[in-house]
Amino acid sequence: MKALGALSSLLVAGPPLLALGAQIPFYAIADQAPDTARVLEERWNFDLAPSPNATDNYIFETVSSLLQQWPNTRYRNGHNIVPVTIPVNTLLYHGTWHKEVPSGPEWVATDPEHSYLFCRAHEAGKGCWHLTLAVTRPLNVLYFDGSSAAKMQGCMDSQDLIAWGHVERKRIFDEWNRIHDLCAWGKKYNLDGYMRMEPNFEIMLCDFTEGVEVVSFLNLVGRHVERPLPPLPRNVTEPQDDEHLLAIHRVIESGHTHNHFPGETRAQLDLTRLVSFYDTDMFPNLIESRYNQERFFHRPASIGEDGRQRLLQRLDEVLTTSQPSGSGVDWTSLIRVVKHRYADRLEILRYMLNKTENTEQTLRDAHVYTQSILPQYLRNGVRPDNSSSTSVQWASPIFEECASTHTRTVRGTLYPKLTYSERLILSSVDGTLREICRVLVGIWADGVLKLELTEATALDPGAVVADWSARINDLTQWLDWSEWVKCRPECGFEETCYIPTWPWLRGAEWPKQPGKPPREPPRDPGAVRAEDLTLKWDRMCGWVKDFTLDDEEDDWSRPQPKCVRRIFPYNDL
Repeated sequence: MKALGALSSLLVAGPPLLALGAQIPFYAIADQAPDTARVLEERWNFDLAPSPNATDNYIFETVSSLLQQWPNTRYRNGHNIVPVTIPVNTLLYHGTWHKEVPSGPEWVATDPEHSYLFCRAHEAGKGCWHLTLAVTRPLNVLYFDGSSAAKMQGCMDSQDLIAWGHVERKRIFDEWNRIHDLCAWGKKYNLDGYMRMEPNFEIMLCDFTEGVEVVSFLNLVGRHVERPLPPLPRNVTEPQDDEHLLAIHRVIESGHTHNHFPGETRAQLDLTRLVSFYDTDMFPNLIESRYNQERFFHRPASIGEDGRQRLLQRLDEVLTTSQPSGSGVDWTSLIRVVKHRYADRLEILRYMLNKTENTEQTLRDAHVYTQSILPQYLRNGVRPDNSSSTSVQWASPIFEECASTHTRTVRGTLYPKLTYSERLILSSVDGTLREICRVLVGIWADGVLKLELTEATALDPGAVVADWSARINDLTQWLDWSEWVKCRPECGFEETCYIPTWPWLRGAEWPKQPGKPPREPPRDPGAVRAEDLTLKWDRMCGWVKDFTLDDEEDDWSRPQPKCVRRIFPYNDL
């Protein structure tokens, strides 16, 4: 079994055979060493499941989820760093309490509902100030995926590894130093800023005089508050609380417009220069930290100093101007094709096989439905050689055709043009398709043996349905696509489906010193200390090591969708 796991890792995760990341087309290595020949012989073996250490499923899904609110809210700890371009005439917004265009790095929102939440009147009757900027040249920005602006442990790992070389829990709130140190690091690469996400997307803009111009700087009617960003009140009784609730829900709604593909379209991804912490060749130190861990708890923090040096070296490569142009493959569309073909169908098949009544009819319906997914791969004449055999290996040509058709040209004539990042994405697409087709073609072939070549009296429909159901359940769990994460039952018209997100998590309290009134966010570097925070906030951020999550706090570590009202009366987020 261990040998199979290692072989699967070679096939699916694909460690380099000649050079770092230089994964070689399958057909190009037939005359290589015996071990390589064995790999070629075994690659369409139905018994060969992915290695526990394989990351193709993670790379595929995280790349598929880039710049989308929903999947990056569910899995907060980002694992990708991608150069993006902010196009000309994109509007950016900054809310503040005084009329002063920032003279140094500051935060801007991509939607005004988000920035308006920071438009605070700290003196009654004075109003607040809301700055609107327009991009005058393409902005060169680095995007951190996940909920990379959430002040929670794990969310900012990739930023802090770049800025400070390590991750410190007590510096989660040290945003002032974080933005200054990142901007200082990125200056040599002419980076204009960094894109992150919390309830909506934002940009840490390094210079308000470069690449942007002021469209307006308006004194708006601002809500008079004494603290920076209070949480959602549990009991709403005063009109001003209703007003604040509306402002919060407008932010959530604006974020939800980017929930699913195509996501935030005002940032244009360059996938030819993607860096992924799920790249096991680049960051082998992270393999052990992920072993037997749910994806909710995967973090780049344990990368080690050697891993950080590889990260900085790789970022130096992708951020220099002498980059190859890439193959021209539209990776986003290729991934969408795979998802469009299989997401709904796998969900339906899983539903069919999980039914418990009339198992014989369920078995036949599921087999016919599975065959209907595969007709373009069912070669005429490919049939079992022996009616008494229980092996489905005779269907390997169909397995191969199903798994390799979408990338055959990329593996062939286009392969020499691929960048390192493209080869990583290609490997993830190949590995994902291989597992989908291994399971689907395996179920279909098993059905041919059992339903067409076996006497009905010898068939145990319940056992076969249970077996197929387990295979599909394992597959969908392995893929873990965000398309399957929904509110069940569906929300009513007066509701919206919501995944708990920073800073509106159940029971969260804005950090403050016990016994003292709320205060302005300190601008003095290092003024935010972990010991200033309440125990509940400590627990939410995961700073109490011996703390066991109960059902309520589980929302914080494994956020699940739920229906919340979108018109009055609002319920607790």
